[in-house]
Amino acid sequence: MGIEAGRKVQWLKDHRSALPSMVVLLAVTVFWIVGAVGGIGYLAEASSPMSMLVGLYVMLAGVAVSIIVATLAVNDLVSRYSRPRTRR
Repeated sequence: MGIEAGRKVQWLKDHRSALPSMVVLLAVTVFWIVGAVGGIGYLAEASSPMSMLVGLYVMLAGVAVSIIVATLAVNDLVSRYSRPRTRR
């Protein structure tokens, strides 16, 4: 078990610069899961049409930002790992 844990730690040390993109993708995934589970229920319980409209606009902004951020993170990871590796 110690050898496998050591490999994970070594992998994280070797790919430290890609860690922010991976964290962003994880955060966007969690955002979409939480939004799918709880967001629709929030809109269904809106007390007035104005609060429902504001909720829809906030969700639209969140979706747009999450798509943009996820696209940038995926682009970063693809460009980082599609480069030819140089032998040492």
